[in-house]
Amino acid sequence: MVDVADDAMTLEVVGDPGKLVALERLLETYGILEIARTGKVALERASGVNTEWLKAVTLEKRVPA
Repeated sequence: MVDVADDAMTLEVVGDPGKLVALERLLETYGILEIARTGKVALERASGVNTEWLKAVTLEKRVPA
């Protein structure tokens, strides 16, 4: 799972195209807003969480060994 919010979920599926088709069929009943079948892409996080900022803050708080 890449991101989750109250009304949206972003998933990354890698591998056999049949895996994506199976997942797509499973999730159809929940409503699919968008599918991107491509290489590297940039998607906005529905949760608004900035993971790069969180990583930087976490690294700053680490105590040297």
